[in-house]
Amino acid sequence: MKLLITGASGFIGRYLAAHAVGLGHEVVGTYLSDSELNALDLPRRSVRWELLDMQKREDVDRLVRAESPDGVFHLAAQAYAKKAWADPADTFRTNVLGTIYLYESLKDHMPRAPVLLAASGASYGVPTRLPVSEDLPLNPTNPYGVSKACQDMLSLQYSLNFGQRIVRARLFGTTGPGKTGDALNDFARQVAALERTGRPGQIRVGNLDTLRDISDIRDVVRALWIIFEKGEPKVPVNIGAGQSYSIRWIAEQLVRLARTPITLAPDSNLFRPTDEPDNRADVQRLRSLGYSPKFSLEQTLLDSLNFWREFELSRPSS
Repeated sequence: MKLLITGASGFIGRYLAAHAVGLGHEVVGTYLSDSELNALDLPRRSVRWELLDMQKREDVDRLVRAESPDGVFHLAAQAYAKKAWADPADTFRTNVLGTIYLYESLKDHMPRAPVLLAASGASYGVPTRLPVSEDLPLNPTNPYGVSKACQDMLSLQYSLNFGQRIVRARLFGTTGPGKTGDALNDFARQVAALERTGRPGQIRVGNLDTLRDISDIRDVVRALWIIFEKGEPKVPVNIGAGQSYSIRWIAEQLVRLARTPITLAPDSNLFRPTDEPDNRADVQRLRSLGYSPKFSLEQTLLDSLNFWREFELSRPSS
């Protein structure tokens, strides 16, 4: 099967592309800038890389027509909440218009190609009950969450109106070795940098009192594949651990693993305008499809810290 993975150069995309290649599929992956191809864990020889800006309709259509994929994983998105607050219009151009451009092109040229949308648990906003089940209304509280809710509803609309098989995987916290821009890896990277100095130090932290449902990327890609194969367009599926962990606990575990004395230093600049206190997912629907996780958060923490330790070792000494 030839698979098109939009946003394959991103964190989830890199792992998903490698997973698909390992299953014997041909993969065409898209990226937005040349710098994304410098990622240490990028699958280089086994994926054909294509430059694509989701905001350019003609380019999206040209790629779909040229590749005629048998299936699509739509991961490309502006995925940073902080950037979405700073420039919501650009986030919507990529996430919402880009999704429309892709679905329109598939409708016209490859209407039978199954599609998986990497939707988001951020679309639920502040949940009215826990755990967060798929039947809760979408009530996002930040621009990123709103853009992902739009993607989610567009996917259902195209399925209902045009018969396209577009399944929706609503991802909660996803982390693991090599990720950037999340609290766990930000902390781990700071720990590894301090270890390199061999001196005591501090790591900068934001709000430590929130609770987050967090899964290992290596489990998440298996969940995505299960939903791609077994999911139904009318039935979104949460991907999560089914339990939540405090950001404070994550930071304290990394301090405990550190090879040099480290303390936590709160930084008000790292606090968000709004922050859901907890977002534990109901994952019964995912488990009913045959999914079960293999990685504990403790293992994810250690593997992520070791990734950044190796990164520090590879950097030239100053």
